[in-house]
Amino acid sequence: MATAVVIGAAVALLLGGLALFTALTARQAESLAPPAGRFVEVEGARLHYVDRGSGPVVVLVHGLSGNLRNFYGLIDELAATCRVIAVDRPGCGYSRMIRGQHPELRTQACIIARFVHELRLERPVLVGHSLGGALALAVALDHPDCVSALVLISTLSHEERVPPAAFKALDIRHPTLQWLIAWTLMAPLGKLAQRTRLDAVFAPERPPRSFVVDGGAALGLRPVSFVAACKDLTTVSDELATMTPRYPSMRIPVEVIFGRADPILDYQVHGERLAAALPNATLHLIAGGHMIPVTAADQIVRRIRQMVERAHQPTQRCGGQSDRHVST
Repeated sequence: MATAVVIGAAVALLLGGLALFTALTARQAESLAPPAGRFVEVEGARLHYVDRGSGPVVVLVHGLSGNLRNFYGLIDELAATCRVIAVDRPGCGYSRMIRGQHPELRTQACIIARFVHELRLERPVLVGHSLGGALALAVALDHPDCVSALVLISTLSHEERVPPAAFKALDIRHPTLQWLIAWTLMAPLGKLAQRTRLDAVFAPERPPRSFVVDGGAALGLRPVSFVAACKDLTTVSDELATMTPRYPSMRIPVEVIFGRADPILDYQVHGERLAAALPNATLHLIAGGHMIPVTAADQIVRRIRQMVERAHQPTQRCGGQSDRHVST
């Protein structure tokens, strides 16, 4: 009996220590990368967003385990000619659900559509990176009057039942286990593996050392971020399975941009197949990996500006054949 009590006390002490370390790590992350913008409540979510510049509107949506700071290389450049709005997806960065459970992809699309209406944005160009590209596709399919065009960067567009190696630690389906790991093991192990994980996501390029703060990677060490990423990863393929048969119905112009050396998502599966399925899409392959919004920011800004000009022409080419254009 005494042994069991000692073991129980030791386990409780260990778990309490890990929870305290996690809370301190989260507080440190938020001091390094505090909220950068404004808040608005829509569809049960309190969304954090930044709003810069003036002119034609561009809305930026980040990917898995990310936040709006991931676009730090794009926002100021685009704001020179456009009104740029970058938003934290629910459960990411500083956006939170204030009612209901963490939303799946198409529910997040409803939230983003309401966000566009709440801010009185007139059919913006929607830019999505990685999982944010899947979300942009969901918005365009379910709320076609909400956007004028898409720019999809390194986008998840088809089912991936086996997650990329860099994200396998997020493949946890049971909510209690997600929460337990988030408050015990995630912070210490995440700190130890942060540089290795960033190297894997940025490969073949090297991640900027400033990305932990400027790019918001520090915020991924918080429990809320970990749980949201687990839920996003484990539910997105089922959502995509209902979306892919509808791709041929999409008529707005779409730019699909991929790095040829992307180690996270295969450009042939998620780039070429997507561009072939969409009636009005153009595929651009460039040098680089998955994080081209950071490593090839100049090229991405140029492509977004070209799409903005195209989307605001008096007449657009709609319903034509998909194009495949390879650039360096």
